[in-house]
Amino acid sequence: MNAQVTALPVFDGEKFKRTTRAQWETAAEAWDRWGPLVGRWLGAATDTMLDMAHIGAGSHVLDVAAGAGEQALTAARRVGPGGRVLATDISPAILEYAKAAALREGLAIETLELDGERHETLPADSFDAAISRVGLIYFPDQQRALAGIRH
Repeated sequence: MNAQVTALPVFDGEKFKRTTRAQWETAAEAWDRWGPLVGRWLGAATDTMLDMAHIGAGSHVLDVAAGAGEQALTAARRVGPGGRVLATDISPAILEYAKAAALREGLAIETLELDGERHETLPADSFDAAISRVGLIYFPDQQRALAGIRH
């Protein structure tokens, strides 16, 4: 018997992130259009997430993989003018929709293009809570992402 061994392909996390970023750059406008539907669909889960994170007036919140910002806006309504919400995402195009939505609603959110596995670039202990509604599925190294977010 002569069995042929075929090497399995090696997962390239950086290539995955580049591809993901490109996909979100292209899908940003459509995702923004679907925002109200997604907000209704995930509204109860978002409220539960914010409740569990004890987000209220004056909180400083980091939204990881914020997308078009629906959950960041929900957080901004809770934190009020004395709080802070920083919405991060790997796609600058989708963050533009988050900024525009905040302006339309008169809410203050900040946005920052940031790889979800690179939160160590932010000042340590600068947020009361971190949220991410569906972001972790896009991080090849979830342990690194979580450690950075905890930082």
